[in-house]
Amino acid sequence: METMFKKLTSLIRESDNVMIMAHHDIDMDAFGSSLALYEIVRSFDKNSYVFLENLKDNMAISHALESLEHAKIDIAFLNEKNYLEYKSNNSLLVILDVYKKEMLEFPEVVNQFEHIVVIDHHVKNIATQYPTLFEYIAPDLSSVNEIMVDYLKYLNKTVNPVIATIMLAGIEIDTNQFNVKTTDKTYEAAAFLTKIGADHVLKQELLKEDRNSYLKRQHFVKKSFMVNQHMAMCILDEQHYERKDLAVIAEELLKFDNVEASFVIGRLDKETVYISARSIGKIDVEVYMEQLGGGGHTTDAATSIKNKTIAEVKEELIQVLNGR
Repeated sequence: METMFKKLTSLIRESDNVMIMAHHDIDMDAFGSSLALYEIVRSFDKNSYVFLENLKDNMAISHALESLEHAKIDIAFLNEKNYLEYKSNNSLLVILDVYKKEMLEFPEVVNQFEHIVVIDHHVKNIATQYPTLFEYIAPDLSSVNEIMVDYLKYLNKTVNPVIATIMLAGIEIDTNQFNVKTTDKTYEAAAFLTKIGADHVLKQELLKEDRNSYLKRQHFVKKSFMVNQHMAMCILDEQHYERKDLAVIAEELLKFDNVEASFVIGRLDKETVYISARSIGKIDVEVYMEQLGGGGHTTDAATSIKNKTIAEVKEELIQVLNGR
């Protein structure tokens, strides 16, 4: 990891500025790590920017943005319409928490960059569809926030306590409250963020959710069923949902006795059915998602399937789970 940090530091110093992009429907891991890298770049007296779309329906990120505003922390956000005003031929694009082009916040933007770095913690199962200077993929780590904590330690730097809190919330979400993908390094990262000022009261505020959303999720959880002795499944209705909605339900199913892996099927849009898969670690859900064109971690994987009904996807998944 230290070699990667040396490369990244050298590239930051050599670049005119650094632009940071994560995945579409950004989560707290992607957002927290983006903010951490943003502050690191600024500490080198370099301009930095974060790509972010309108997130009015993303409650967690909305809470985080409000906290940044309340603390008077100004972040230079960009979108696909205005980034060219700040980009130069020597701009560095750093992509965090994702490597697949189709999952980026603004997929076509990468075509305009010659200097790209990817830092991710998801298992890589396809080739990167754009040129990169280097890629650092660490599927053994809980989150990109954990990588950014190590980078801060390497540089002997800290971040604003509000950003540290957002990073801690991201680690907690990605580990399902330190129940999966958690090692001694994960606890050390959480301890470091607490040491530099992460506020656990604010963290709980960031993680609060809408009451109606919670009740609707419980309705679906109640209708879940066991596919076999250790696998649970939940099928949503035909409404359109965000990926994180399915992921939260999948994580809740893991709390039940005998459930070692969970699978939630729902529709993202008119053309796309999504499967979110979670495991406590005994079952490799990434293997199953790969068979359906997706990927991820042993404990955290997913796939998107186009132009099929939820019923068809359910049948395909059951066949895969039963080894047919």
